[in-house]
Amino acid sequence: MNEKNGNLIEIKNLKVEYRTDMETVSAVNNIDIAIGHGKTLGLVGETGAGKTTTALSILRLLPERTGFIEDGEILFDGEDILKADECTMQHIRGNRISMVFQDPMTSLNPVLTVGDQIAEAIRLHNEHLTKEEVEQKVEETLMMVGILPQRKIEYPHQFSGGMKQRVVIAIALCCEPELLIADEPTTALDVTIQAQILELLEQLKEEMGLSILFISHDMRVVYQLCDRVMIMKDGTIVESGDVDTVYFSPQHEYTKELLEAAGIGEDEA
Repeated sequence: MNEKNGNLIEIKNLKVEYRTDMETVSAVNNIDIAIGHGKTLGLVGETGAGKTTTALSILRLLPERTGFIEDGEILFDGEDILKADECTMQHIRGNRISMVFQDPMTSLNPVLTVGDQIAEAIRLHNEHLTKEEVEQKVEETLMMVGILPQRKIEYPHQFSGGMKQRVVIAIALCCEPELLIADEPTTALDVTIQAQILELLEQLKEEMGLSILFISHDMRVVYQLCDRVMIMKDGTIVESGDVDTVYFSPQHEYTKELLEAAGIGEDEA
C-alpha cells in the first residue's frame, strides 16, 4: 500500500446516548479521535468507559432501538459515514473497516469449518470470484495468520484459544481492509498466546499498511503495540498523546492510577 499523508479516520465531537423507557445514559461525550494511515491508536479505559460504543459507532452497529448518535462526524477517508446510507455501510463493513471482538468463542460459528467461515466473508465482498479463487484466497489468508492451509476443513472446537483468535483475525482481514478495530482481542488469552497475537498484528500492520484502533484496558499491551494512546473515562477522553509521553509523563490523575495499577512507573522509562 502506498504511503498516504493525513488521517484515515477522524472522529469529531462524537456524542452517543443509550435510551430506554427508564433512563437516558450518555455513553460517549463529544470526543475527538484521529488515526493516521498505517498507525495504531490505543483506546484505554475501564469497562463501561465508552470504548466499544465508540467502535460500534464507527461501524454504525449500535443497538437499533436504544443506541443513538446525537452529534458529531466520523470522517473515513474524508467522507462522513454518519451520512452514508445502509447500502454504502454494508460495503464499508468488512471490506474497508473490519472488527475483531474480544471472545473468539462467540465470534465463530461452531457448525461451520473455519475455511467455510473465511470463504463466506470473501464471497460477501467479492461476488465475481470463482469457487477456486475463493478457496485459494482462504488458504492464503490462513497462511497470512500462521495457520496451515489444510486446517481449513477443521471446526472451531479443534483449535486452541489462540488459534481461534487467529481465525477471527483472518476473517477480519480477508478482504484487506484499511482500518482494523480490535476490541480487547487478547483479553481471553494467556500471556504467551497474547504476545503471539500482538506480534501477528504488528506484522500484518507492516505488511498490509493497516491502520488499527486497538481497544483495551491493559496498559502494558497498548504500550507494546500502539503509536499513540487515548485514555477514556466515563465517555470522555481525559488524556492523549504518543505512548512515551502519556506513559512516562502522565498529566491526568486517572492515567496515573491506570499506570500504577499496571505496575508501570516513570522509573521504567
